[in-house]
Amino acid sequence: MSPDPAPLEAHIDLLQSFLADRDQIVEKIQGLLNAQGKPAHSLHDRPQLARQFEDLFFGMAVPADLIRLRGQLQQAHWASGFRPRVMPGIPNEMFDPADMITRAFGLWQHTRWPGRNGRIRYAHTLFNLYVIRCLALLTMRLWDVGADARGKLAQVQAVLDQLWKSSPADQPVLVRDVRWLVPVALSPTTDDLGPYFTVAQHIAESLQQDDRLEIHKATVVMAGGHLRSQLRHYNMQGTSLDDPCLILSTRGSNALDFAMTIQNLVPLLAAYEDACSGDDHHRRLELAGVICQGVSPDPELFVNRIDLLGPYSMIEHLFITEDKGRAIYTPIGMRHIRLWQEYATRIARVSKRLLADCPIFRPLPGSYSPYGVMFGFSSNLFEHMSMKTLQPDAETRFGIEDVFSDAQPDAARLAWVGSWRKLPHIRQEVLKLYDYPQQFAEAMYDRVERALRRSNDSSRTLPAGHMYIATKTAGTQELPVEFILSSDPQAVAAGRAKSCDEAQLLHDRLEGMYMVSYQTPHGWTAISKDVLTNLLGAGRDATICGLPDTAAEVLDLMCALRP
Repeated sequence: MSPDPAPLEAHIDLLQSFLADRDQIVEKIQGLLNAQGKPAHSLHDRPQLARQFEDLFFGMAVPADLIRLRGQLQQAHWASGFRPRVMPGIPNEMFDPADMITRAFGLWQHTRWPGRNGRIRYAHTLFNLYVIRCLALLTMRLWDVGADARGKLAQVQAVLDQLWKSSPADQPVLVRDVRWLVPVALSPTTDDLGPYFTVAQHIAESLQQDDRLEIHKATVVMAGGHLRSQLRHYNMQGTSLDDPCLILSTRGSNALDFAMTIQNLVPLLAAYEDACSGDDHHRRLELAGVICQGVSPDPELFVNRIDLLGPYSMIEHLFITEDKGRAIYTPIGMRHIRLWQEYATRIARVSKRLLADCPIFRPLPGSYSPYGVMFGFSSNLFEHMSMKTLQPDAETRFGIEDVFSDAQPDAARLAWVGSWRKLPHIRQEVLKLYDYPQQFAEAMYDRVERALRRSNDSSRTLPAGHMYIATKTAGTQELPVEFILSSDPQAVAAGRAKSCDEAQLLHDRLEGMYMVSYQTPHGWTAISKDVLTNLLGAGRDATICGLPDTAAEVLDLMCALRP
């Protein structure tokens, strides 16, 4: 647990003081938006706009003991290990009102500057966005020292409810359930992966079942949507969804997403089984839809190749450590192994029921399906919804929960999602790229149904190779050099590995992209997870010789997972 920067109640009091002064703050925000005729550089000075924007909140009659809270939620979040990685050219922050101001200025410069009513409308949106951002960060403080997570979550929800009661009717709801803000707060990419598992354990140990399940649902569908969006990005560039290189790339680079999806799916699968046993039809279909969305980025891996999913979801430096010269699982690793084993048992047990339920989620022409939504991080969805309030005909009925709902396909949500990027300053060729992809949505669904059908076909036997470590076994083939990467020039010159820049190798190691990695006298060497699909998944055996003792033990722990 991170140290409590201030009691959670104090932050709630601060947000309530903002809500009490809403009209005055919104008036000041519209003044900030009245930037026509100001120097061009000031319209794009995001740091200055961020300071000016927050000054409008803390310049009101905020009690002196609450002013000191300014910036503390953000700093506490970063101190907990969630400081966003700097990614040049790629936005990697949770939605920020100052950024939304610069985007509005960009639109107005290309079209026309709005009058007071237009500015007031967008000012309310920015006010809502700022409070929601604070609430998202506040959900990360539920587990600070002295906090009662169950009670505090209800208090945070009460602030969100109060926000919408004070909001004009022409404002989009954005989010109704504060529990959906937990995965949003975790969405930016970071260098440290350990804190994600810490939060997952806090959720499992400190919240009531209904709260846990709702967070698990939100996390699974957002992660599934994020990974499907990656596939859509490559598909738009002409890459087939079945392209072997795409399969290897997505499997090898998503260890964290795979691990967190497994850990969140386990309680959802348990709840699904309970709903099936209890004949709760509505609950059964709701959970079936979430589960299918969760496995949809790679249903063959998540349904039929659990033997490969285990090693793909392992993160070597987090899950394995050394004790008295021996490689052992860390507590985080042991918890993940247990949950992976439970996942393997449960998905096998419910696959027939999922196959029976999934046809209701088939994307229909003219209706919306979450299988077709495209976004970078979940926080981008708030940006899309907020930008639309720059136009008077923006849809206000739907929020982020509706993006992932597949219970009732309808044309209204299709029009809503399809309108996000339809702003007057966006070029037609760009708009065409981001048209709702009906064919892609159908392909995503079809992959899920095919995987479930194969899992229930008793005549189909999947090939399963074995990896042998250190000792050659008759009939096996030593691991081809294409799977071994090294920054050690001697290993490369001797033909024992492919050359890899050391900084890149160490970065990829922290991302969980290797089966094992170890330091040599002249650099680092690693074994790619591509071996899982290209060799073991194809039914071929392989032998690895010459590993240091500890590396051999680590590899054994990484590969020892069997359903």
